[in-house]
Amino acid sequence: MRIDQAYTHLNIIRDYIPEGNSNRPGTKLSPSMITIHNTDNDQPGANAAAHAKYQKGADARARQVSWHFTVDDGPVYQSLPTNEVGWHAGSHTGNASSIGIEICMNPGLDTQVAYDSAALLTAVLAYQNRIAVPKGIVQHHYWTGKNCPRVLRERAGGWEAFLIEVIQYARDLKDIAAPDLVVADDHHEHGGSNASEGGLASNDQVVIASGGLRLRSGPGTEFDVTSSLPFGASVAVLSRIGDWAQVDTTRDGGADGFVHASFLRPG
Repeated sequence: MRIDQAYTHLNIIRDYIPEGNSNRPGTKLSPSMITIHNTDNDQPGANAAAHAKYQKGADARARQVSWHFTVDDGPVYQSLPTNEVGWHAGSHTGNASSIGIEICMNPGLDTQVAYDSAALLTAVLAYQNRIAVPKGIVQHHYWTGKNCPRVLRERAGGWEAFLIEVIQYARDLKDIAAPDLVVADDHHEHGGSNASEGGLASNDQVVIASGGLRLRSGPGTEFDVTSSLPFGASVAVLSRIGDWAQVDTTRDGGADGFVHASFLRPG
């Protein structure tokens, strides 16, 4: 599976905890591990959207809890950028080194779909952040001894089966050829999307090339590179010329240059 196809399948909705909330410290994270959790919430309606909403509320602030992604059998919800620390591991070391993924366990959940999505998301995050698979994929239990992820731990062979699926996805993930990824350390960084013309229906977009994306003075590789945009950078698309998008990077209404549109996703 190409990385852009994985993004399409996961359909990640960014519903970030507001900056300044006490459970979003804003501390920079360079993740070397991924921590897997279950939400431990088996109430009706306790799906990914509900947990994303919860993290923006008063109780989550009071309890000082936050995590990066919540997975159910629908779109994945992202509550924190992957380069910011979340408070999910119950351990300073765990929080300071890992991305947190919570898997829902609400009634009516299609568990096969949910765990398949969680495994794919884990593989994608490992791919983008150069996290070792399976060594860098751990249970919440690893940090504190808590019985979490409870569903995977209590299912015979559950954790092992999950890791096998992550390994399979990780082995199958492929980069895509594109003319304008930023080159670092003499090789192309991974990440991207093969968005169609209709893929830029929303003006608000984010860069999904993990190594960054070149900003050019015109719509083609023959134009000068003026700067580069990092992974996760937010831009406003002003127009589209073939495979190129004219973007406003400063949100002042003016055009700042062109990027290859296949490495943008709605943000």
